[in-house]
Amino acid sequence: MLGSQFRRAKSMISTLTKQEFRFLEESCRFVAGEAQVEDTISLHSLIHDGTKDYLTKVKAALGTDEMDVASSLLMKRLGFLAVNCLLSMTAFNKTLKLDPANIWIDSYVENDVWLPKLRYTEVQAVEVTAFETREEWRVQHFNELFNGVFAPLIQRMSKEAKVSRQTLWENVVLYIYWMYESILPNQQLDAPYQEEDFQSLLDADPALFGMKRNPAATFYNPKTFVELHQAEMRMRTTCCYYYKTNSEGARCSTCPLNCNV
Repeated sequence: MLGSQFRRAKSMISTLTKQEFRFLEESCRFVAGEAQVEDTISLHSLIHDGTKDYLTKVKAALGTDEMDVASSLLMKRLGFLAVNCLLSMTAFNKTLKLDPANIWIDSYVENDVWLPKLRYTEVQAVEVTAFETREEWRVQHFNELFNGVFAPLIQRMSKEAKVSRQTLWENVVLYIYWMYESILPNQQLDAPYQEEDFQSLLDADPALFGMKRNPAATFYNPKTFVELHQAEMRMRTTCCYYYKTNSEGARCSTCPLNCNV
């Protein structure tokens, strides 16, 4: 097994190289350092102080009056946190150290669309050699990322915005599928552990997500041919409400409502 070659290795704290940092910055809405905008909030604040006040700002940015819509679209944007963490793990063999107080959402508007960036006030990484096996290293990172950040945030948003946790989790894991199935192959990054890392995520203990079922596995349905788009697609199970944020009522290409079109 690939992971076996990492046995008996010693721990190592490092950081990203300039090339690795640039890739995450250009592809994963990743930034680091001091804030360049006034509208910013830490994930720690969202988890511990609540989301209602911030979601009110998100509603205005998205042009909606509905809290559940704002919550869902915010979680779609935060899906990039999972992308930059797991891409770093698989492509760079480094996991980003995660502290909700160290990760901020900086608001940006691009082409009239609210597209925040995820900013780390300090970037530290743990290399794969930090644990006896790659699997141990992966599970540690899954626990820090999903159980430590996403699960409490989703729980808080679900309660305060009255939106299903299933919808919020699907918003996150669809970006993870996109990263493993499109970003890594298309960018031709050297990622020999790609399949192994992805399968480990699909097989992970649901407790790492604070759920009874592993959401990464729950929504990993086979792709089907969609007549509307003339392409093989993995259709969503839940609707993310994107159509409620644009005047045309346009839906995502994988929206389950498209099944009735």
